[in-house]
Amino acid sequence: MTYRITFAVTGRARFLSHLETVDAMLGALRRAGYDIALSKGMKPRPVISLALPRAVGVQAQADLADVALHGDHDPAEVAERLDAQLPHGIAVVAVEPAEGPKAAARVDAAEYEVEVEEDVDWERALRAFAAADSCEVVRTAPNKPDRTVDVTRYCSSIEHEPGLLRMLLRMTDAGTARPDEIAQAVAGLEGRTATIKRLVRTRIALRPQPVGARN
Repeated sequence: MTYRITFAVTGRARFLSHLETVDAMLGALRRAGYDIALSKGMKPRPVISLALPRAVGVQAQADLADVALHGDHDPAEVAERLDAQLPHGIAVVAVEPAEGPKAAARVDAAEYEVEVEEDVDWERALRAFAAADSCEVVRTAPNKPDRTVDVTRYCSSIEHEPGLLRMLLRMTDAGTARPDEIAQAVAGLEGRTATIKRLVRTRIALRPQPVGARN
């Protein structure tokens, strides 16, 4: 049976990579006494998937993992036993049976909170961002050529309160934008560089069906 685990990542655990987070979840499930189902084929692997990779250093309040376990288990018991075995900084929020396509195939958007210094006129910058036809940033990555990204294509909404930006970022076939890219693009409209103190992914929104699926 497949279970959907909602979990938070805080503190030093935010520095775990995507694969390290998966390994931490698998190790905790095994220590909790659960038999994880394996995929079929020449090289069977544990059947687990995280809905959306989390960038190193980003905290999370409600990330999602789908995992297949042998047997039928009480979700509340899974949550309690798993939480007791997870490393410090990773905590179970909820466990429920997962039906239908995996969460990883249905991610529609992600909501973030970006803690910032008030060294930018954010209200004026956000008005300029809302009025802009495009707002480009240069994305760099090791061993890859620099790429220009129009972040307005991916930002569904953004608002400001003292010390904080809240934004909803769309996930598309062409990709998405990072919350730090959005913050820097907005600050750049004021000729400033944003001072970012903390990044938190607060929610992952799922589509009813995977992209391209037919009813």
